[in-house]
Amino acid sequence: MLFESLSKVDEHRVISDQSVQIDLNINLHPPSNYINSLENPMEITNEAEKAAETDIWSLMQFTENLRCQYGKEPCSMEIQLKKLYIRRMAADIGITRIYASGKMVGTETNMSTKVFKLMADSMSSDIHRNSLVFDGNQIKAELLLELPRAQLLNWVFQCIAELHACLPALTKY
Repeated sequence: MLFESLSKVDEHRVISDQSVQIDLNINLHPPSNYINSLENPMEITNEAEKAAETDIWSLMQFTENLRCQYGKEPCSMEIQLKKLYIRRMAADIGITRIYASGKMVGTETNMSTKVFKLMADSMSSDIHRNSLVFDGNQIKAELLLELPRAQLLNWVFQCIAELHACLPALTKY
């Protein structure tokens, strides 16, 4: 009976992989006046990446501490942090690559069809849930129009965050 239960867990397990590739062609750098206000910009960047590698809660705590110490970050720094959040959450749900091509956003994933269905059924937003299609080892979304890169990043962030929020729903299986 224990073996049967464990095999069901393996069937639904989400595999975490730290190396998520994001191909959205967004490479903004924080403005020099913000960088100059930081005590040690390279150390802060390394801390952000280390927090993202640890878990989502460490990244959230890092972001909060950064804001308490230096105030609200400029848009370009916010984008860099958002990419770290996307990378962390994507790794947690088994996504290895995120890419965009025209109006299509795709991901490569190692999750099973069953896991995707469980997660999609648990999503609160009909907009994101209805736009996602699972196809082999990919999750694809066809957008109504090609979004500017910053808006595309926001869309991806919201969608990945919704999928990530569904992780607790998997624990009952």
